[in-house]
Amino acid sequence: MFAEDDKTLSEAECFAEFDRLFPHGFAGEDVIREIAPQGWANSPLLAIFHPSAEQVYEECARIRRNLRSLARPGHGAPETPEPSLEEITKNHVTSPIEVEEEVRQLVGQCLWEVFSENHEVVAPDGRIVDLGSFRGSGGFLADYLNQQLTTSRFDYIDFYMGNVWVSSRADLTPVYEMIFRRLKNRGCDWIYHFPALHVVDMRPLRDALKEKEEPEWVNYSPEEALAKKQEEAKRDRELAELREHLDKGNREAMAEAVKQPPPKPVAAYRAVYGHDPQGWPPA
Repeated sequence: MFAEDDKTLSEAECFAEFDRLFPHGFAGEDVIREIAPQGWANSPLLAIFHPSAEQVYEECARIRRNLRSLARPGHGAPETPEPSLEEITKNHVTSPIEVEEEVRQLVGQCLWEVFSENHEVVAPDGRIVDLGSFRGSGGFLADYLNQQLTTSRFDYIDFYMGNVWVSSRADLTPVYEMIFRRLKNRGCDWIYHFPALHVVDMRPLRDALKEKEEPEWVNYSPEEALAKKQEEAKRDRELAELREHLDKGNREAMAEAVKQPPPKPVAAYRAVYGHDPQGWPPA
């Protein structure tokens, strides 16, 4: 859902802005020339959709290690033997290359990572190109492509969470740089937000919904009111402790992040704009 205020673009204005950014579509020849100058079939980006057997093996092994690390000692299911590289190579099948479909998907996923994840794209007039929530941003990209291609092929899940599962297969910097070049040429800017964890207290919404159902004085009980007050005080203490714990974790994550190379979108922004985006490094 798009906010109706003077600080953000309307849905129609967002559609129009994407038309200006991609006049020939996400998979136009101009886009392909920028991200794969030697041709899509010869691009390292092809591995995103056509990974080698070695890459598939590494991904399987990494997923298994991550799952094992999450299991509680003594409570994990009996482990099955890890597939060997030879087994994966034997069953590995190379699928046909579909240039436009693959480029369109990749560009859409990288756009999700630029426009979503709490980052902000600032339009030339200073308003925010707000595509909505994490899921809402995926839905916008799907709707935009479906309208362009007069199809119902795409859904929010095609772009939701970007390339988080396959980004290790290839360096996506050329795609991010292509996006930022177009944003810069349009006079747009980008504000980076570190992916911090927060707690949302849903009790005000719960209470508001209950008030709509019946007045507070109906079936009032002093004993129940006291018990509720005590329970609310307990929840307040628990939320305060959880917020403190998350704040500490966020601070530690930020401190560690600045010791590492910047995220690919940040590095791409720096290469195009000549300086770091607002919000990087996190503080």
